[in-house]
Amino acid sequence: PNDTYFSKQWGLRNDGSMTGIGPVKVNADVDMDLAWDIETGDPNLTVAVIDSGFKMDHPELAGRIWVNSGEIPNNGIDDDGNGLIDDYQGWDFANNDNAPIDDHGHGTNCAGIILAKGNNGVGYAGANWNSKLMVLKALDANNSGTYAWMINSIYYAVDKGAKVISMSIGGSSFSQALKDAVDYAYAHNVVFVACMMNFNNEVAYYPAAFDNVIAVGSTDANDYRTAPFFWSSTSGSNFGTHIDVVAPGNYIYGLSNTSNTDYSYYWGGTSQATPLVAGIVSLILSKNNSLTVNEVRNILFQSSADLVGRPTEDTVGWDKYMGWGRVNANNALKNPILASSNIDKNQKYLTVVNPILDNIIINSNQLVGDFEIKIYAMDGKLLYQQSTKIKQGNNMISPKIEAGAYLMSVESAQYKKTFKVLKY
Repeated sequence: PNDTYFSKQWGLRNDGSMTGIGPVKVNADVDMDLAWDIETGDPNLTVAVIDSGFKMDHPELAGRIWVNSGEIPNNGIDDDGNGLIDDYQGWDFANNDNAPIDDHGHGTNCAGIILAKGNNGVGYAGANWNSKLMVLKALDANNSGTYAWMINSIYYAVDKGAKVISMSIGGSSFSQALKDAVDYAYAHNVVFVACMMNFNNEVAYYPAAFDNVIAVGSTDANDYRTAPFFWSSTSGSNFGTHIDVVAPGNYIYGLSNTSNTDYSYYWGGTSQATPLVAGIVSLILSKNNSLTVNEVRNILFQSSADLVGRPTEDTVGWDKYMGWGRVNANNALKNPILASSNIDKNQKYLTVVNPILDNIIINSNQLVGDFEIKIYAMDGKLLYQQSTKIKQGNNMISPKIEAGAYLMSVESAQYKKTFKVLKY
């Protein structure tokens, strides 16, 4: 694209020429420039960014801030009956008003990574050039927030039709109410993307640690897990058993919350990696909006680049430092399921969500009936067998198997398929 400072966006296209950002490896990026040849975003799709708000008048998103069609602006009436008065363009849950203006900067940077207009001759290019931004403010001027603000934002996003939620926020305390909100998004087929946090440890932070979230870590310009970020020698991209993927997240230039023309600011954190993944997810759904959350996850995981990080961390397949690998937008958009000519709305098939924790989730698209499930060690030894009824949607089995890689066959009188599953 012809955006003035696109050359600084090494995470989208890394030709090795950028300096001052540490070691640089050519092609340590998400191949976004190639992905744009396939998809630049559906104007009818909405991405909710739950953060510190957004600079609502920024020209990079002119005409693309989501509008609540059920609300008449500034008439002092709760027209859509959701308990919020004049929530015409999102809501500020931190200050309980209808102006989700960014008074910190974090939210504007994150939203721009996803949705800044590309190929418009100025500034930077977001991953998605056409879709809508739903602004939900759950962080105050100090970049602090409560679970209540986050939870209310999630329910709002789902109920108002967002297809993707990007949330670069985390708390260390488990909250059942927050989990319920995340599960509500999953049940309504909304893809939820959240950050791992930046403490260079494997402490679980929420919502990233919940099963129904795509948890994102950060990489540097040499494809290594970020440790440290530029702003602290003790910082680093968190890791652990719940991580799914990683993406470029250090020295990420973006939009300013105080100026429409200042493009000198850069940020670093899993907070910046997360919206890039959310942006790629929004392109996947722009290509095929009928996909389930599980199908989107599988496309993202299968297309990620493996064995690109530190040799001591990035091992074959899933690992706790890099998850399934560094995301690749071009590979994701080339998945055959996204080609409109290959989509059969009546096709009956099964998919399996990887990796697994205690339960294996088998998702059925219209394929139902009596099935025999067998799980084998990689050497062919039968470890588990179960007869079960498969219904449309998510089906759960709970085999008692150790962490590792396995083969699982799912067979009925008319159907048989073998899946590779990974338990951690």
